[in-house]
Amino acid sequence: MPPAQFTSHWTPVPDQAAVALQQAGQYAALIVWQSMLRDAARNQAWQTSVTIRALACETGFTKPTIIKAQRYLTEHGYATAVSGGGQTRKTVTFALTPIASFNIRPVRDRKEPEARERGDWES
Repeated sequence: MPPAQFTSHWTPVPDQAAVALQQAGQYAALIVWQSMLRDAARNQAWQTSVTIRALACETGFTKPTIIKAQRYLTEHGYATAVSGGGQTRKTVTFALTPIASFNIRPVRDRKEPEARERGDWES
């Protein structure tokens, strides 16, 4: 019996970047990057603050594997650490490198919607 059709959201993963990670043997980095992209797409931004614990639950990887994968991703331009981390216990926020063909604008490019005029509803 064929599997049921997938009905969930899709995550942007450019083929060139995914193949580069595979050729480098960075399979854990590829899976962690996909999880980070999934969270960024849910947030409608190119930023993610998904915790290592959440990534561990989603990927099945250990904390050191996730940290190593995130380090590789930042060193090779897939992501940039924006805040947190270091010697602190704060959650790290990563800015992911935008994917041109995916319709999410970077946080810095977003404009707040203009306030609408409100009528006098009590009259």
